[in-house]
Amino acid sequence: MKLRDPWKTIIGSSWLFVIFFFTISCTQLNEVHRRRTLEARNNLKKQYVTMARSDPGILDSSSSLKLESKHYVLIFSEDIQKLKDYDSADERRGVGHGSLVYMESLYNFVHDIFGFEPSNQDVYGFEPNQKIRIVLHDFYNGSKHQAVTQTQSRTEYQNGEFIKKITGIQMDFPIEMYNQRPVKAHELAHAFTNIYLLPTWFAEGIAVLVEVEYAEGNEHGKVDLHDDLKLDLDGVNAAQSWRGHGSATLGPLTHWCYNYSYSIVSELKQRYGSQFYPNFFRLIEEDRLHQKLPGAMKDSFLVYYLSQSAGEDLIPFFQDLKFKVSKLSRNDILVMIQQMNLTITQ
Repeated sequence: MKLRDPWKTIIGSSWLFVIFFFTISCTQLNEVHRRRTLEARNNLKKQYVTMARSDPGILDSSSSLKLESKHYVLIFSEDIQKLKDYDSADERRGVGHGSLVYMESLYNFVHDIFGFEPSNQDVYGFEPNQKIRIVLHDFYNGSKHQAVTQTQSRTEYQNGEFIKKITGIQMDFPIEMYNQRPVKAHELAHAFTNIYLLPTWFAEGIAVLVEVEYAEGNEHGKVDLHDDLKLDLDGVNAAQSWRGHGSATLGPLTHWCYNYSYSIVSELKQRYGSQFYPNFFRLIEEDRLHQKLPGAMKDSFLVYYLSQSAGEDLIPFFQDLKFKVSKLSRNDILVMIQQMNLTITQ
């Protein structure tokens, strides 16, 4: 029978303890590292979702009734100055500064998604030194629940054709609506897309896409394009004749129109990738369609440019969804626009 050396036993046990302790320590360190990494990712995600960015360089007046950033002028209307949270320059400065940081980030975000920029003078005919005006109200048009984005323009006759010049973009918000992030995202999308005179359903679909997928809005959601299809009395997709939130003809279907329009816009983006919409708007810009159109873009015009961006004919896709559209060529579209403009001048 062999006797064990007690010192060897102690030393061996010590090494086992060291190895055990080292293993536990490494596990704990790995867990700490994992937690810190997860926390960093969550912070980054939070920053990404809230679109927090660095100070964009904001200027304000001594009374802080007007503040300016790179792309915006923020104005506090007379009625909002009577509210206790906005009745001093310091309060307005704090609110205005924070909101413009967010809005500048949102501007860049929407630009990255769609590739367009309202202040581009060469592409849009935007007059020099123009910025998007944001006007904050207590009530707007007698309501605390209606935000409106409007584009002002004038038409000039140049080289034998009519060209539209953008003279201003203004977003009017009751403060109750402005404090809702999805509403700001929705209206800024309109500030971008109004320039193109898009069909209402498509413009609203883009606005809801920005609102839902990039500002985490929960008022709208996707529907099944076939199972949830609704037709008008002529058998045409009801969304095609929609004229927006205030449309009397489709009042009961307004919520469905938002959801269905968003579902189409999202479906196309998913099918054809992240560059689908930037390419679509680039094609419109190359033909200066938005500057030549005398009124709202026809759905058949829209489908032509969507098809060009997709690299395949989308007429069957829209006809399957009961849209009334015709297959046109680029020349067909430009000739039709020219004829429409001539009709207006006669």
